[in-house]
Amino acid sequence: MNSYAFHGSSAFNDWMDGILQEFTHDTEALLGDKLVALILGGGYGRGEGGIEIIDGKECPYNDLDFTLVVKNAIDVPAQALLDLTARYATRLKIHVDFSRPLTLQAIQNWPAWLMWHDLLNGHIIMSGPQDVLTANAPECVKAHPPPIESLRLHLNRGAGLLWALRIVRGAEPEPDRGFVVRNYYKTMLAIGDAVLLSRGRFATPYRGRDALFDALAAEDSNVRKLDLQERYREALVFKFSPHKFADSKIGEAELQGEAQLWFDVLLDTESLRTGKAWADPQAYANDPMIREPEMNRLRETPKNILRNLRCKKMSFRHPREALYREITDLLLTRPTDWEQRSETALKIWERYN
Repeated sequence: MNSYAFHGSSAFNDWMDGILQEFTHDTEALLGDKLVALILGGGYGRGEGGIEIIDGKECPYNDLDFTLVVKNAIDVPAQALLDLTARYATRLKIHVDFSRPLTLQAIQNWPAWLMWHDLLNGHIIMSGPQDVLTANAPECVKAHPPPIESLRLHLNRGAGLLWALRIVRGAEPEPDRGFVVRNYYKTMLAIGDAVLLSRGRFATPYRGRDALFDALAAEDSNVRKLDLQERYREALVFKFSPHKFADSKIGEAELQGEAQLWFDVLLDTESLRTGKAWADPQAYANDPMIREPEMNRLRETPKNILRNLRCKKMSFRHPREALYREITDLLLTRPTDWEQRSETALKIWERYN
């Protein structure tokens, strides 16, 4: 039997395994010989899934993230797959998602992104060859993720923090229970991960990352100055056992404090990556440098023009380039048009994160 939550009881893991075996059977029946493999990633794929206690019962907390490997990425019943995940999401009361279907050729051409590195190093093959990833992933994905992944992680969690700020400021309702608290701790965790990534110390399992961070802080005075160790440890506790924080109250002051820390770490990791320095958030936001050179090569120009037109903008650069500056500005300042600009920024982020 697979273990999906190392800190959960055997009864919880048995129950979870039964549900996931049902899901696997339903997926196999739906796709037939079109299916090459069904892979569980995310927290439960690492055996580190979150658990919350509801009415004395252990319940799943994190999303279920599945990756489909198929013979032909076009030849899949998209709506039927959506219906399947919706049925299980209702049953489990968590999000259940399939990634965009992959082929073996797509895996063989994976770029060196953190998401593929993490999937490669933390997954359970629910159906198909057990070596479908290890035998096909390129060497660049097996290596430590490049420093640019620290910046991309920073952007994604900064967007989550901005969304939480919109909620506490009354710009929109909370989309689900615990959204603000969850994004507060996810941002704190990502800040620490960004430091590890920037110094080549990152590892996919969450278990032991606090020790990695402590060892790094002991060696690096700049990391010690950030004073993140205890906060990072607390974020790891939330990752595994969010029910322990059920009574937490996170308001605007806490989110603004975290936004400042988010920026302090951004300055640290970006200075290390680029060799540049910035005096304040406005200086970073106004810096016209290209953050992601590979997404702004000449051959990407036609795609980038189209991407920006979809966002009702005109630019030759990838839309994330503007987001790096915009989200930094919106997290650290509050201009009169903050509500409208933050809404627009998050819509672009949702499309191109």
